[in-house]
Amino acid sequence: MKPYFKSYNVSRVGIIGAAPHRFLDVLSNESVEKFNLYYFANEKATYQTLVKLVEKYLPEGKEKLTGFELPWPDTYNSILNEISKSKSNGDSVTISEIFSNFPNVFYKFINERMACTDVLWVGDNDFDSSFIFATLLNALGIRYVLSLKETRFVQSMFEFEALKNAKFVILPHEQYVDFFKKKYSMDLSRKAVFGDIDWRSKVAYEALKDANVQKLSAKDGKFHVVILSGRVVWNKEEQRSQGRYYYVPIIEDLLNAGFVVHLHTKALLESLDNPVYYEPNPYTKLLFKFPNSFIIEKPLDLNDVENYKLLMRYDLGLLNSGVSGKDEFNEFEKINVPNRFYEYLHANVIPICPKGTLQYMEKKFTSDVLFFENARQLRTLLQSIRPQNCKPRYFFDDFVKTLLDASEQYY
Repeated sequence: MKPYFKSYNVSRVGIIGAAPHRFLDVLSNESVEKFNLYYFANEKATYQTLVKLVEKYLPEGKEKLTGFELPWPDTYNSILNEISKSKSNGDSVTISEIFSNFPNVFYKFINERMACTDVLWVGDNDFDSSFIFATLLNALGIRYVLSLKETRFVQSMFEFEALKNAKFVILPHEQYVDFFKKKYSMDLSRKAVFGDIDWRSKVAYEALKDANVQKLSAKDGKFHVVILSGRVVWNKEEQRSQGRYYYVPIIEDLLNAGFVVHLHTKALLESLDNPVYYEPNPYTKLLFKFPNSFIIEKPLDLNDVENYKLLMRYDLGLLNSGVSGKDEFNEFEKINVPNRFYEYLHANVIPICPKGTLQYMEKKFTSDVLFFENARQLRTLLQSIRPQNCKPRYFFDDFVKTLLDASEQYY
């Protein structure tokens, strides 16, 4: 008699986000029979990138994948704006008012298509409107699983409802349970399982493992530090992320200690609150001061797996600016594991970080990250590191297994 083998129809609602190659590991899992990906309207190009990745690296998994473009959060925002305009006396808009005004075809699609699945998985962050969608699902009596990564120590009704009503919650690690207990007086310990949505793809890693890329340091004998950042600012008072993307002091410290620094960013701005660019600014001043050691590179698009070979040229990868902010940000940063940590490990780049900001990582990742007081101490620490130890402990394949195992227990 053959052993019992269960297969799953898995449906995912939310942003695809960085590193769409992660979802190759969903398709490569033998227990996943069908993967329905309901992506938000602003990620159509990202979904097409995923389709191309599947065709290149996992063509046998293409028949498992079906994508659906959701008019979200546009539908929600449009209805909210219309109801708000009709409130002549300035009364606030209730959630029930918004949900009751959704078109019937939208509800029909959710009930007759989206809800017909073994696992309905929603995620991942406080900024991407997925928690609003989870609240809508609960209002319709539809069960879901929630994965969560980025948040702030500021209470949010939608985050609270999404966490409270999820059948189970996938959190990056156990410190998130304490975080939400402090934030909402909510105990998630009985329905929390652990896996990081930012773990990178095992399929992609296997495709890259034999790449023979020479380090830049082999040519000039200097340590080359890479900084991967979606945006970089020179005003550390930015409201949401505060000092997280303010790299001026740490870059100058590294340059003064003889490191070569390569900054890859999509946007160089004063701040997200005032998104303007002008010269001179602190970064261009560093370019003139250190013309041969500080390079502002083109954005590095790691949605293209082949571009990891460009990342592999560097010796060290900076995780954090070392600049702290206000409590609502710091409380999250204490438990955060930045997604660039996994990018660096994927490319055999040694993660480095100033001490004091990523406190959870300082306790749990001492064998994976070089934490330093200043750049001169970092040079000393580098004498004891072995680059061959710089590789991932976990892959997104492990996240998928956690999702499916927990579904058997809770769903």
